[in-house]
Amino acid sequence: MSIIKLRNSKRWKNGGFYPILICLCGFVAAFVLRYVLSSVVDESMSMLFFAINCIIMSYFFGYVYSLGLLVLAIPTALYFFRKPYYMMDGLGSKDVFLIVVYGSIVMLAAIIIEWLQRERYSAVLQQRVSETRYQMLIESDQARRAEYAEHFAAVSKRQSEESSAPATSDSAPLQS
Repeated sequence: MSIIKLRNSKRWKNGGFYPILICLCGFVAAFVLRYVLSSVVDESMSMLFFAINCIIMSYFFGYVYSLGLLVLAIPTALYFFRKPYYMMDGLGSKDVFLIVVYGSIVMLAAIIIEWLQRERYSAVLQQRVSETRYQMLIESDQARRAEYAEHFAAVSKRQSEESSAPATSDSAPLQS
């Protein structure tokens, strides 16, 4: 069985402004949740809710939106949820470590999710192609059978007309 190579499997997601709006709403929700829980959640988890939001948005809208959210989340988390709060005084070793850890987790998850979504969409497209080919095969077979039935009916009618026709003088034996 041949494998169909589909070039448009990356079109599994919708484009436009709707995904951007939903991603921004998710970003605001992650920010509010992190801000409300800032007294409970440790400073080392400053990007946790943003990373979860990035992974969820990657599932729904693809890795591009997820990486865009990550680029937006890193400075937001460093500014609002890392000491000294509400200041950007440079990146310390802990800040770089958190950026690398959360960034790599989000990017790895986004790439895996994108790959799985493309494979799922490719399987759906292949199923649709198979169903269409099957329908065309059935229609072709039905048309062929109808054509054979018409041909058989015409041959049968001609044979019955020939057998029921009276014998003519041309078919009588010759006398010498």
